Amino acid sequence: MKLQIVLAAAIAMFAAVPFASAGPKTTQPGIVYTIPAVLTDKGIELTHTQVPRGVMIRYTILNRGTRPYTFQIWKAKTGPIPPNGRARLRVNWDYRGRFLFRTLYRGKPAGPRGSVTVF
Repeated sequence: MKLQIVLAAAIAMFAAVPFASAGPKTTQPGIVYTIPAVLTDKGIELTHTQVPRGVMIRYTILNRGTRPYTFQIWKAKTGPIPPNGRARLRVNWDYRGRFLFRTLYRGKPAGPRGSVTVF
């Protein structure tokens, strides 16, 4: 009788193994979200400045200014974007906090800037 109980418990344990798994990873991005950004000589139009932690964002940047600007957000930056040019930039927001975004002209900060809040 004890052997049957032990055997039944072992079978139940091995049958449940495929269903047992760890919870979902909270910082691993599953979907890439696209956010447009427009650079001008007087400002940066960014539609979403608050994002949840762990999200992957693809910024599509359009330069409507008169100079070739570089867009920098946190540690990532594009190359120089010519007037009426476009660029893409991917950022994985793993950490909470406020992070600076700005335009650069010839490698130096040029005018407009702001911040993104990761909650």
